[in-house]
Amino acid sequence: MALLLRMSAAWKIYITCATWIYVYKVSAQSAVEEELFNSVQKTELKWTSSPKTAWKENTFRLGANSIHPVYQACSKVTTRRLSTTSIPRRDGRIILLDIKFAQEIQQGNGILSPLSISLKESTRRTRLISQLRAPVGFPLNAKLTVVEAHLHSEQGLNVGNVSSDFFQLEFSYSGPCVFIAAVRLYYKQCPAFQRNLTEFSSAPAGSGLQNGRCAGGSAEVTPPQRSCAANGSWGAPQGTCVCLPGHQEARGSCEACRVGTFKPTNGSGECQLCPQNSKSDTEASRQCACVHGYSRLPHDPAHLGCTRPPSEPVNLTHHQLNDSTLTLRWDTPTNLGGRQEVTYLVECRQRASEMTSSPWALCGKTTRVLPRDANLTDTAVNVTGLQPHLDYQLVVRARNALGSSAHTSTTIHKWKVPIINPTTSHNKLSPQVESMEQRSPSLQLLVGVLGGGVVFMVLVPTLLCLLRRKYKRLMPFQEEPLLPTYPVVTYRRDAEPQSEPTSAHAPLQALSGLSERLLSGLREVLVDRQSLTLGKELGKGEFGSVYEGIFSQKETMQIKVAVKTMRAGIHSQEDLETFLKEAELMRHFDHENVVNLLGVALEQDPDSSIPVPLVILPFLKHGDLRRFLIATRYGDIPMFVPYQSLLRFMIDIAAGMEYLSSKGFLHRDLAARNCMLGDDLHVRVADFGLSKSVYSGNYYRQTVAIRLPMKWMAMESLAESMFTTKTDVWSFGVTMWEIMSRGRTPYPGVHNHELLAYLEAGRRLNLPAECDSKLYEVMQNCWESDPGQRPGFAELSLRLKGLLSELPPLEASKEAHYINLGLEAASQGGASGVDPELEEDALGNIYLPGPVGMCLPAEDTKQDGDDEGDEEGYLLFVKCGSADAPKNEDFA
Repeated sequence: MALLLRMSAAWKIYITCATWIYVYKVSAQSAVEEELFNSVQKTELKWTSSPKTAWKENTFRLGANSIHPVYQACSKVTTRRLSTTSIPRRDGRIILLDIKFAQEIQQGNGILSPLSISLKESTRRTRLISQLRAPVGFPLNAKLTVVEAHLHSEQGLNVGNVSSDFFQLEFSYSGPCVFIAAVRLYYKQCPAFQRNLTEFSSAPAGSGLQNGRCAGGSAEVTPPQRSCAANGSWGAPQGTCVCLPGHQEARGSCEACRVGTFKPTNGSGECQLCPQNSKSDTEASRQCACVHGYSRLPHDPAHLGCTRPPSEPVNLTHHQLNDSTLTLRWDTPTNLGGRQEVTYLVECRQRASEMTSSPWALCGKTTRVLPRDANLTDTAVNVTGLQPHLDYQLVVRARNALGSSAHTSTTIHKWKVPIINPTTSHNKLSPQVESMEQRSPSLQLLVGVLGGGVVFMVLVPTLLCLLRRKYKRLMPFQEEPLLPTYPVVTYRRDAEPQSEPTSAHAPLQALSGLSERLLSGLREVLVDRQSLTLGKELGKGEFGSVYEGIFSQKETMQIKVAVKTMRAGIHSQEDLETFLKEAELMRHFDHENVVNLLGVALEQDPDSSIPVPLVILPFLKHGDLRRFLIATRYGDIPMFVPYQSLLRFMIDIAAGMEYLSSKGFLHRDLAARNCMLGDDLHVRVADFGLSKSVYSGNYYRQTVAIRLPMKWMAMESLAESMFTTKTDVWSFGVTMWEIMSRGRTPYPGVHNHELLAYLEAGRRLNLPAECDSKLYEVMQNCWESDPGQRPGFAELSLRLKGLLSELPPLEASKEAHYINLGLEAASQGGASGVDPELEEDALGNIYLPGPVGMCLPAEDTKQDGDDEGDEEGYLLFVKCGSADAPKNEDFA
């Protein structure tokens, strides 16, 4: 346990340090730009030209997406100057410049004249900033498009420290012709942030040491300070802020210690549980109060539990050494009261009279306890100076810093010495005493008989009375019910009114065996079958059919939906429960790239006692992505989808799959046919017929014979029926190949029963004709034999976005208008013919029933002559015992 605690503490320290280092690095690189001037955003500039007509202001779409002011100087004047209007410095100190310009080729030596840029301040003389030359000049009398192709961009030019409130830039040029297309002035800021209980406001880059303040209710130990560098990044932190007593640092602020915990001092430590025998009844406790019967000393540390005096010593014994000396021994108390130190105190008492009622007095000075009678650490002492004719009581107490315990004692009765009459000599008794001794036997006998009779007469009636009373008391109690000693309050949910089952609610009877907790959770996902109206069949697949439908969410609200019947994989009450549990989780999916589940209705199947789930999904009129791509390839949809749009389709699917995997779901049937194209041009992952929740682990092993899509499955899924997030990544790679080949079927010419051997030989899908080599490398990473070497969906999304950013941007409005025209044509029946791939796919997704190593029973196979399978589809049916059937050992 101690080792685990140390490991846990070390891990917390590591996480804290790693987080601090990461946050510090991010803050050091996250400078914020504050723009002072941007010529592209102006409609006119009205800068000053010298000579007056040397520079002309025109409006072109030059180097930007919009029309904006552009200055050109093409006159024959030797030197031409252009001054900007006054520009406010605001909080900036180090001003930076971005500029786009183009220069005409200079005849003669071919060396371009420099474009000089100077800074003009009211309080200072003009200062040269830079002299710029374009790497290549544009030819004489070139068109504007040629000039734009020769634009040169300079970014982050340091204008320098500006002290005046306003400043100007001056451009000077003596070459043949020059265009200044864009000028942008800005400064960087160290961003405002709150971290490690300190808070800093934003500051201009290069402003030096800045004072912060303690945040989140913390107190200042030393003033928090940081330096704002010239590049807009914060330097190393200085100073310290800590939480006050009774508070601990959490989520960047100080929060009060909860009830039952405390924190005694300033510092970055955490709240601690109250130590033993103490408690805190309020939040923000600095110290825990002792419970009743316990206390602590003023100098006790706060983490020490409350204590009390020890219990009494035990096993007190004595051993007589001689007539005047004995040894007294005892054992340590059974309860030390929570403290380790303990001392002992021994007290000697004596009694001279033989009467037991006489008081005990302290022993005289002749009786001594050795080595001492107080502050003893040993558990044994000697007592000397005892007198034979006295009774003694020896008392031992245990002590600690809080006080003494109850005592334990032993009484010593010494032998009684006869009292001698001083008037009688030779040790003889007087006649009266002798006479009494002679008569004593008969007198003693008489007294004994009389005493015994009296005792007998008193005890017998008393015993009979007690027995009678006990008998009378027991009788009525046995007839009364037993009641609890303390009052007990029980709670029970009010019974909900139950209506008589009708035919419309007959499927709900199948849920009678479910737990109350599951039924409570399913109330959000289960909908009344009567609120759903089915229309025409849209398609038919391995897992059931898909229909148009009208779903009445409320009495006055009806929406068009797609309804999928789930007939495969649900053969028992347990299968139904598993499906409904996963549907309950899918009901809460909320992502723009995932088709959300609207609900599930249950319909009674006349051939089975298990109702058929009807999965209600949003209706997307443009259908699945594969049909759309095939239709555009064959020209049935009159449009061409550009490369950038194909990449965006992949990015959408990766985002949807990243969301599903974060929710603990495996798709297991990811393909272009199971991705729907929405009206907003976003692709959404759909068809959760094979989805599986893996919250209990990081993989799922298929154990029931169910048809699976072969040509989209990973190697480990084909061989061992193993499914993980990395098998979905493999399927995503195949889906990317589908998109780039515009809907073609994977592995053309490869039989399904040959697929595993094909992959194990290291072969993969070929490079599609239109695919870039970088994108194909991403696909190949998805098809690594080792699942651990495949990227995750988050990494795939970043890589695809990086590839998209390298391409020329498309105007979103044009692209949307163009694709929508094609989608409208498709939705209005614009297909001129039936694509054989789509006609084949209309039969539904054809699947393999289990891993390749499994052989189908005879009733599940196709007819003779058809076991070559669907080379353009998804399944090769293999009969058990056929010549083409793979042997189990071939896939071991």
